[in-house]
Amino acid sequence: MPFSRRSKKNEQVDIWPGFVDALSTVLLVFIFVLVGFISSQIYLSGIIFDKDSSLANMKSKLSEVCALLSSEKSTSAKLTSENSELIKTISELNKSIQTLQGMLDQEESLLKKEKSEKSTLAEKIDKLTKRLNNALIAIAAECKNTEEQKRLIETIKKENIKLNELFKVRLYRSEFFDKLRDIVHNKKGIRIAGDRFIFQSELFFDSASDELSEPGKIQVAEIATIIKAIVHKIPKKIRWILRVDGHTDIRPITGGKFASNWELSSARAIAVVKFLIECGVPPKNLAATGFGENHPVSQGSSQEDLAKNRRIELKLDER
Repeated sequence: MPFSRRSKKNEQVDIWPGFVDALSTVLLVFIFVLVGFISSQIYLSGIIFDKDSSLANMKSKLSEVCALLSSEKSTSAKLTSENSELIKTISELNKSIQTLQGMLDQEESLLKKEKSEKSTLAEKIDKLTKRLNNALIAIAAECKNTEEQKRLIETIKKENIKLNELFKVRLYRSEFFDKLRDIVHNKKGIRIAGDRFIFQSELFFDSASDELSEPGKIQVAEIATIIKAIVHKIPKKIRWILRVDGHTDIRPITGGKFASNWELSSARAIAVVKFLIECGVPPKNLAATGFGENHPVSQGSSQEDLAKNRRIELKLDER
C-alpha cells in the first residue's frame, strides 16, 4: 500500500514539466510565426512604399507629358491659324498679280493701238495735204481773176495750215506722252487712259485740300520739266494747251473751305496750273477745269472706286 501511494504521487508530479515544455514550444512557435509575420509586413511595406514612390514619379511625369501635349496643341493651333492667314495672303497677292498683269496687257494693247493710229493718221494727213495742194493748184489754174476764187484759195490754205498744225500738235503730244509715260511707269496711283494721264488726288493733295503737298510738287515739277523741253520744239504759230482737269468722288463736302465738290476740283486744277507756271511753263499754254463728281471713271461705291474717281487728269491738246 505505501508503495502504491508513493507511485501515484510520483506520477502526478511528473506531468508539469511536460506541460511546461509543450507550452514553451507553442510559445516559441507563436513567437516565430509572429516574427515571420512582422518581417513579411515590413518587407511588404517596403515594396508598397517603393511602388507608391514609383507611382508618384509616374504621375509627375504624366503631368509633364500632359503639359507638353497641351503646349504642343496650342502651338499647333497657332501654326494652323498662321498657315491659314498665309494662304489667304498668298491668294490675295495672286489676285493682285493677275490684276496688274491684266492692266499691263491693256496698257501694251493701248500703246500698240496708239502707234498704229499715229501711223495711219500721218498717212491720211499726208494724202489729204497732197490732195489739197493739187486742188489748190487746179483751182488757181482755173480761177485766177475773181474774188470768189481768191477767197476759195485762201480758205483752202487756211484749212491746209490748220491740218498741218493739228498733225504737228499730235506729234508733239505723242512725244510728251512717251516722255511722261517713262517717268510715271509703274508708279502707284498713276494710270494711263488713251491720251490722258490720270493721277490720284492723294498724290498731290491732302483730303479736302487744294494745297499741293511736297510729294505733289515733285510730281508736278517733273511734268513741268517735260513740257518745257517740248515748248522749245513747238513752233510759236502752233496753238496748243495742256489741260489740267480736276475730279472728285460722289461724297458731298460738309463744312470747310469749299461749298461743293465742283469748287474743290476747280481749285485743285488751278493749284496745279499755278505751280506749273512757277516752274516756267507759259501761262498761255495752260488751262484748268473742274468737273466735280460729274465724270466718274468707276461707278462703284467702295473705297477703291472712290479713290479712282478722286483724280487729276493731264492732256496735251490743240487750242
